[in-house]
Amino acid sequence: MAWIETKEPATATGRTKEVFERIEKERGHIANVFRAEGAEPDVLSHQVDMYVRLMMGPGPLSRKEREMIAVVVSAANTCAYGAVHHAEALESVENDQGALTRLLQEYMSKHESPRSKALLAYSAKLTLNPKNVTKDDVDDLREAGLNDEEILRANLIAAYFNLSNRISLGLGVEIERDKTRTYRY
Repeated sequence: MAWIETKEPATATGRTKEVFERIEKERGHIANVFRAEGAEPDVLSHQVDMYVRLMMGPGPLSRKEREMIAVVVSAANTCAYGAVHHAEALESVENDQGALTRLLQEYMSKHESPRSKALLAYSAKLTLNPKNVTKDDVDDLREAGLNDEEILRANLIAAYFNLSNRISLGLGVEIERDKTRTYRY
C-alpha cells in the first residue's frame, strides 16, 4: 500500500479514527494516501479540508476545470495515483466516460477553448517549471478571459496537487483496486 506503515480504518484509534470516520462519511472511502498520512491526523484533517474546499466548495472555477487541472498536474508529475483518481472524478463530474480523452484532445488542439488551454498550460508550467512562471503567464490567463479570483483558484489547485502528488510519489502510495476506489465526487 505504501513504503511506510499505514493506518487502517478498522484499527485506528483516537484522533486518527475521528478523521477517518469523517472522511468515510463525506467521501465514502478512505483513500490509500489518507491511510499513509494517518499518523498525522491533524495535518490530514486540514489537508482534507483544503482539498474539499478547493475542489468541491463554492468558487470561481467549474468542477470540470478543477478536475482538469488535477489531471494535468498529476500527469505532468507522472503520478499515476492522482491522474487515475482525478480522471475518474472528471468522468464522474461530466457523467461521460470519454471526458479524459476529450481533456487530452483539448490540451493538444489548436481549436479548443482558449480558457481551457490557458488553464492547462499554466498548470503544467507551474508544475514542471515553476521558477519560469512570469507575469506573462498570468496575463495569458487574463487574455483567455479569466479574472484574478479564477487565476488564484487555478494556482491553488495546481499547488495543492503538486503537494498531494509528492506525498503519493514520495511514500510509494499504491492506487486502490476495484471497488475499494469508489468515492463520492
